[in-house]
Amino acid sequence: MADAHFKMVVLHSFRHKESGVIVKGYSDVGGMGAFYLKSGAGSRKHNLSILHPLAVIQVMPSTHRFGEMVGIKEFESLFKLSSIRGNVSKMAIALFLSEIITKTIREIAPNQGMFGFVEQSIQELEGCTEGVANFHLLFLVKYIGMLGYLPEIPEETKGMLFDINSAGYTAGKTGNRFGKEESRLLWSLYRIPPANLGSLRISGEQRTKFLAEVLRYLSYHTGHDIHIDSLGVLHEVFSK
Repeated sequence: MADAHFKMVVLHSFRHKESGVIVKGYSDVGGMGAFYLKSGAGSRKHNLSILHPLAVIQVMPSTHRFGEMVGIKEFESLFKLSSIRGNVSKMAIALFLSEIITKTIREIAPNQGMFGFVEQSIQELEGCTEGVANFHLLFLVKYIGMLGYLPEIPEETKGMLFDINSAGYTAGKTGNRFGKEESRLLWSLYRIPPANLGSLRISGEQRTKFLAEVLRYLSYHTGHDIHIDSLGVLHEVFSK
């Protein structure tokens, strides 16, 4: 990675003392990782505003390493994400997507399929004009499939509820299952084209419950509890 450009989705960045910035991201050649950008006195001038959640950047790595981290020599934005940066709703979604990716992808190996999916999803969020409040729900349904936990969705549910353990719809009255509304919403999101997101009439409470159920599903199948801090932000923004 230290001798060629690579692409990276920025997930989180923060100051490290006064000498630099640590950038956590998902790259097309090395999966999940942390990178170091020297930005103190005497270092190159960088536009740090580019390093916002879900920014897609091209990186020229440094030959120097900072502990276990690859250094960043240069970087530039590959997409102008003015809609995401300038829209409170989309920025809340960007924070959520960044956090869910951070907490569910552990691989430090290239995965072109996953990287392409994330990159395309970012561009779809940028261009989304209808049903923005439902975008992260659709993303999550597609994302669990990309992670390898694709639910079995029948042509018709016929009143059945989605069972977390079996990853399919069941007719029994017991089990670790989604609620009735959440089961129906999962089925709808699995089939709806992104362009029709605006046709879904979902309350803020329904979104919150659905997200909680999907995170419960992911926690069960990944084997570790997934706690998302940005859910509170989403609830505030999409409470109506």
